[in-house]
Amino acid sequence: MAVDYIALWNEQHEAANRQKQVWNDGRSFWEDPANIRRFVDRLLNGDRSRIVDQIAAMQIPPGSTVLDIGAGPGTLAVPLALAGCDVTVVEPSAGMRAAMKEYRAFSGAPEIREIPSRWEDADPAEVGTHDVVVASFSLALDDIGPSLKKIDSVAKRSVHLFWFLTPPAWTGANFSLWPRLHGSEFAAEPTADLLWNCLCQVGIYPDLTVEDVDKGQRYPTEEEAVADYCRRLYAHDDRQREIVASFVHERIVRTKTGFCIPGSSKTAHIRWEK
Repeated sequence: MAVDYIALWNEQHEAANRQKQVWNDGRSFWEDPANIRRFVDRLLNGDRSRIVDQIAAMQIPPGSTVLDIGAGPGTLAVPLALAGCDVTVVEPSAGMRAAMKEYRAFSGAPEIREIPSRWEDADPAEVGTHDVVVASFSLALDDIGPSLKKIDSVAKRSVHLFWFLTPPAWTGANFSLWPRLHGSEFAAEPTADLLWNCLCQVGIYPDLTVEDVDKGQRYPTEEEAVADYCRRLYAHDDRQREIVASFVHERIVRTKTGFCIPGSSKTAHIRWEK
């Protein structure tokens, strides 16, 4: 009997979603002003080498129409607009859309069309078709089969999906600390190997390139590192914060520009031509 990769993706994604709904405080991680501020600060002042590498790998010609799904604070959308592309984004978070406006104004990029929706709920008629479709680390999608078919249907030339081949470095803390903090095993989002098989299951056979990521998480202070890990781990009371602080203190390294929690992971660039 053939493996149903789409069902496996949906099961893992639903388990990760249920876990977040149980432990969050009613506010999405992506709407938390502190998290949004950190994303923007990294775009304005941080290491941009990964962004440069992603754009170089996609080789999108100036003048192309580009759809960026789950654009966040404009990590790729703003540089692509600056490079001469006509960019449309689908982004559900009002906080992230506001951050993208700030980043665009700071960078002097041209206007970017916004569709304030989850990809699963976006109206295909409003989305339209685009030369290139991009989704960068924004593929925690419900009902992955129809979502992938919808992505393919709006692309005229090519699709570029970036996703985690192994869990990102910071989730090592989740696997280690979640049982101590919350009394259950951590449920991670599905990874790019499963995504590739889901695409094959719907009749799309993409190329896949692997990138090694060895930069870890960078922070201006140890206190900011603890605060970030507490937010990601939903650590609220004093006992939980003490566990997180001890974990961070044992691993954090001082650098010339601040502090870093070392870590490595692998990401995947999944792409196909139409």
